[in-house]
Amino acid sequence: MKVNSVKYTGPSQNNNNLRSPGKNPSFGNLAVGLATFIENNGFLGEFLTIDTCGMMAPRTIQGYTRNMKELGRPNYKAGREELVRELLSGPAYFYVPLSVLTLAGFLRGKSAKVETKVISTFKSLMKNTLTGNAVKLKDAESVRTNFVKTVLSDAFKADYKNQINLVDDLEKKMNEYLTYKYSLKDKISNMFKKKADRKISHSALRAEIEKLVTKLNKANGKLLDNADCIELTVETVNKQGVAEKSRRAFNVNSLMKDVSNYLDDFSSKAKRTKKDQDTFVEKFHRNAKDLRNITNILAVSALSAFLMIIPKIYQTDKTFPGKDGLTTNTNSNAQTPEENKEKEGV
Repeated sequence: MKVNSVKYTGPSQNNNNLRSPGKNPSFGNLAVGLATFIENNGFLGEFLTIDTCGMMAPRTIQGYTRNMKELGRPNYKAGREELVRELLSGPAYFYVPLSVLTLAGFLRGKSAKVETKVISTFKSLMKNTLTGNAVKLKDAESVRTNFVKTVLSDAFKADYKNQINLVDDLEKKMNEYLTYKYSLKDKISNMFKKKADRKISHSALRAEIEKLVTKLNKANGKLLDNADCIELTVETVNKQGVAEKSRRAFNVNSLMKDVSNYLDDFSSKAKRTKKDQDTFVEKFHRNAKDLRNITNILAVSALSAFLMIIPKIYQTDKTFPGKDGLTTNTNSNAQTPEENKEKEGV
């Protein structure tokens, strides 16, 4: 008895002829774009998407439509209050700390956006970059290319033997990402261009790097639970003052953002320094750690202050606007004191 394989056959293309051209709404691209946004932006993207689509939008719509029949129009006050309330009590939990980090990065250097544990890792990698390759401190391009080589050398050592050619592809793609220019103007113009004509974004480049890392890890049986990560050597000092080395996994998507911010800040300050190489490296990383710690304190303080203000601006009107449209009906049905007295007399 022969069993034939079952194949899925999609809907006939002739069905498309029944629909009017240009009037067939498709939500496929919207769903894919939403999923890509969540994937590229991690927990922040997930929270903002769920909060916006599942909380803010429905509650705002409900506010605008509250007692609409009684008012004969949308309840603008209730809708506005719901919108303000949701904006302040939801996304603000992220936007306030991010604003502090962005402001600190703008005023004091982009390394303020990099966590202290990552800065410690980059310090040892930068020392190896400057020492082992005879790189000039003020040569930004040379520092960048050799730093990338040091990172890849540390991440993919001799135990990576399968498809090792992917490391070269990674090096090219990482250097492309670190030198790629993608402005706000490009983001806006992409909205009005066809997909084939759009300029590639930084998030898309990071996604390509992540795919290469995942492919390389799976080919070598490494980090199978976190195939989109790379392991780097971390140097720490214990309580006895002895240096210790360990391996720590870093998500390559987040790592590329940190490398970009770190190298931009390092190179810009290295160009202006008059100190020798070793002194500059030590001082730069010490200041970067201090800046990040201060920024964390400021971010927590700013968020705490904001949370204290929220109750005062939670209600934007003196009276609850949700009662609009019902007040007249309630008063018309209410009995006057004179009517009550007449009933009591009877």
